[in-house]
Amino acid sequence: MKKIAIVIAELAAPGGAEKVAVDLAEEFRQRDYEVTVVKFARLPPGITRHDIPVRMINLDIPERPGGLLTQVSILLQRAWQFRKLFQREQFDHIFSFLEAANVPCALACADSVLSIHLDPSTMTRSEWLAFRWLYPRAKRVIAVSRQMQDLLEKQAHLKNVNCIYNPVNTRLIREKAQASIDIDGRFILAVGRLEKQKRFDLLLEAFAHSQARQECKLVIVGRGSQQEALEQGIQRLGLEEQVILVGFDPNPYKYMAKADFQVMSSDYEGYPLVLIEALSLGCPIVSTDCPTGPREIIRHGENGLLVEKGNIMAIAGGIDALFFDAEMRETMRQQAQESVRGNDIAAVADAWLAA
Repeated sequence: MKKIAIVIAELAAPGGAEKVAVDLAEEFRQRDYEVTVVKFARLPPGITRHDIPVRMINLDIPERPGGLLTQVSILLQRAWQFRKLFQREQFDHIFSFLEAANVPCALACADSVLSIHLDPSTMTRSEWLAFRWLYPRAKRVIAVSRQMQDLLEKQAHLKNVNCIYNPVNTRLIREKAQASIDIDGRFILAVGRLEKQKRFDLLLEAFAHSQARQECKLVIVGRGSQQEALEQGIQRLGLEEQVILVGFDPNPYKYMAKADFQVMSSDYEGYPLVLIEALSLGCPIVSTDCPTGPREIIRHGENGLLVEKGNIMAIAGGIDALFFDAEMRETMRQQAQESVRGNDIAAVADAWLAA
């Protein structure tokens, strides 16, 4: 039986990269690989972990505050412990997720396959130095969008980059989408961490300016540090009766399947999993045309609409255009599933194994 190691800081939910790691681990397990998740942190109280029935190894080398020497010490400890583990276990594949795991994996083993899930333009100088000096050591670097691959090749001069889009477990989410929800009437949906990057503040402003607010609700599924600020924004804009903050729900698919469409207002993304999941359920999208990812998922006018990043009125216009055009919405709904067929977990898992 071949052995696969999936290396990540922790399996925090909902986390896009964490969800990709979990879905791939489950797919490999069902193919009779021996799957081990290797992690080095412990989740703080109140954060949910993705559950997966595979072997877990926690090296227990968490991040901690400190200067450069402290951070280098942590990095070298992780690399040394990874190296000893990899040599002992003799994994056939080592797949790493997110930068905190990528760097020590690159140092520990040249057979590591590293994956990048963040927009490279948002990375720090030290992260770029890691790309240029350490990532070439890896067997392969996986970028989750073509635009991201181009940036890494041109700016970090990496020659070992492949693009593999994020997967969706189509069968599983369609099953989960059958669950009922306690929302009456029409609604549009937003799903994601309540953090500044996602710009839910702009979404509230756009919804307040839209005509659609008179005829539907805005449902937001997620949690994060901006919760209180969003609650204040809802009150300031007089949207208490129109906006529902659901909080974290491990099954956002039941909302996606029943929404008129989904809206994403982010300033930047990697390759947003929530868009693929929504489209696989026939839910059209209105999204900001932000780097990197949405343009590679959304075919403007076919399965959704792309609007200008950071522009409140453009987002409001996209909402109204799709909400009040039933024919366009239905056409997009019919084309949505086909548009993400290549993201099905089986095809994506094959690509990872071939990396």
